[in-house]
Amino acid sequence: MKAKGPILPGNLTNTAEDFLRHLEFARENANAIHIDVADGEFVPPTTLPIKKWPTLAIDYAEAHLMVKNPIPYLDDLKKAGVTRSIVHIESFFDPDELVSYAREIDMLLGFAVSPETDLEYLRPFLELSNYVQVMGIEPGKTGQTMLPQTPTAVSYLHRLPNRRLVISVDGGVHENTILQLRKNGASYFVASSAIFDSTDWQASYSRLLELAEMS
Repeated sequence: MKAKGPILPGNLTNTAEDFLRHLEFARENANAIHIDVADGEFVPPTTLPIKKWPTLAIDYAEAHLMVKNPIPYLDDLKKAGVTRSIVHIESFFDPDELVSYAREIDMLLGFAVSPETDLEYLRPFLELSNYVQVMGIEPGKTGQTMLPQTPTAVSYLHRLPNRRLVISVDGGVHENTILQLRKNGASYFVASSAIFDSTDWQASYSRLLELAEMS
């Protein structure tokens, strides 16, 4: 199962009201959503607890787990209707246990890599999932400027031999960055502040979608 289009509206919030507003927009436009889950330890902020989420009722939902240990979250995410859990390789978990439990509950996986992490550390995880999320900013806060090394990181992963990676970029996705990211090999783009900090969510989403789908 995959998203309707290349733009994934991002949802980083700790209030039920904002969560629902972003979810409703994502349902109506992308039929997909990217939901941040933060425990206050892996990154400073905390997000709305999973058990307080409204019914997702959306075709594709991915959860970005910014938590110390992702495995205890998987069951609640599955019950909430999440399709894919994206796990930071910098968090603490047993890869075999993670993969085994994800298979048991029929949960897709992906792996996220933070900007300061050497991409070589990602290689073992590519045996477990071909879905990679490149962080264009330090995880945990929206509205940051994309770090300059991000397009290079995307290009490096895209060019790895004998790999067919699906690359998503989270952080710093805006009108002036999306074309370069796409050219370098990214397929999906998480847009949070680019949509929800604008005065016209619909127009901002449509413009990003137009740029992401340019041939």
